[in-house]
Amino acid sequence: MPSLLLNLVVRICFFNVSNSDKITFENVTVRSYVINKGALETQATSVNLKEIIPDEEKLWVDITGSVPILYEKSVFDIPNLNSLKLADVGLEEIKPGAFVNLPLLHTLLLDRNNLTLIKSGTFADLNVTYVDLSSNSIILLQPGAFKNFKADHVSLDENKLTEIPSGVFENVTLRSLSLTNNHLYIIAPKALSAFGLTTLSLFGNKLEEIDADVFDMQELTSLSLDDNSIKLLRPGDLTNLPELKTFSLVENELKEIPDGIFNNTKLTYLDLATNKIVKIASKAFDGMSALRVLNIDSNNLTQWDDWLTSPSNLFSISICFNQITEIPDQAFKNYSRLFYVNLQGNHIRKISTKAFHKLEYIRYFNLAANEIDNWNSDILGNVSIVSLDLSGNRLKCFKGDLETIFKNVLNVILENNPWKKECAKKVEEFQEKKKQRP
Repeated sequence: MPSLLLNLVVRICFFNVSNSDKITFENVTVRSYVINKGALETQATSVNLKEIIPDEEKLWVDITGSVPILYEKSVFDIPNLNSLKLADVGLEEIKPGAFVNLPLLHTLLLDRNNLTLIKSGTFADLNVTYVDLSSNSIILLQPGAFKNFKADHVSLDENKLTEIPSGVFENVTLRSLSLTNNHLYIIAPKALSAFGLTTLSLFGNKLEEIDADVFDMQELTSLSLDDNSIKLLRPGDLTNLPELKTFSLVENELKEIPDGIFNNTKLTYLDLATNKIVKIASKAFDGMSALRVLNIDSNNLTQWDDWLTSPSNLFSISICFNQITEIPDQAFKNYSRLFYVNLQGNHIRKISTKAFHKLEYIRYFNLAANEIDNWNSDILGNVSIVSLDLSGNRLKCFKGDLETIFKNVLNVILENNPWKKECAKKVEEFQEKKKQRP
């Protein structure tokens, strides 16, 4: 019998359970993965995990079966434990002090269980890379639950949290925290102000506002508030997020974007899609010299305005599925570095012949599914375009030679327009020629 297996069997056989009501691991299957030695599987009963795993340099342990309660010191004094998986084992409670003296622990997977409460001290003093508590039924995190805790990432997704009280993440060092698809509507001021937090996801909750006292995170670079109930943005809401670069507010209830929210921030990516926005103040995006991507899809905007009154470095703008009817003169005068423009699904009928004259080069320009019924060579001016989509409009014919009209366009998509008979063949031949070109 190999020495590893013999050692494990001896330890299990001579293990004495003196307090049966404190048994954590009863008739569970333990799979231990050892570098260069493969996997070892055994059925075991024990108070402490240490008694039922091999004494090797570095271990990955996967436990299956029923583990309703992790008692104090259930996972205790195991210096070689690198990863522990206790997912989908019916876990209902973790006693404070269950995880102690685990210096090499990297990953702790506790997802898909029946936890409802994380008590004070449960994860105190742990130093890990990743903790997964997703898909439980957690309704409360007690103050001190993560006291003096260190990790790269914690997932509390798919739980039933309604509130984050003060003190839950006391003296915590944490890079990334995900609380998606809970029921959060209250977050105490500074409750999430963990040291070093750079990424925070609050997607799918019930938050109604952005409070600068709550969102006081000096190192945060990425924030997702998608699918909440935020109705209003106020000047100063982002004051305490000085390093924020990626901000997503998709699927909220915003109706207006005033001045003073985003101005002079470090944002590179801003997503305001699927709100109810009818108005954006004329200088709402001024001073955003770092902004590269702006998405305002699926709102209720009816006109293009001077949202940027100073030159920008914007790379991509998408305003599809709004109600814009016209592209006015000099619409892109401060967007000279754009590569991607998406205006699909509006009600655009009129495009000024000077609308695009400040643009030089566009990789993709989407005007599909609008109401454009007239197009001539003056509209594009001298802008060079790799792909122009005019499909699904009301174009019936073109005046003049198509090669001239689209002289600076590499690929033109013209399908699903109501072409007149005499024009349909000309359009078809033109598109075939475009496809054949290298």
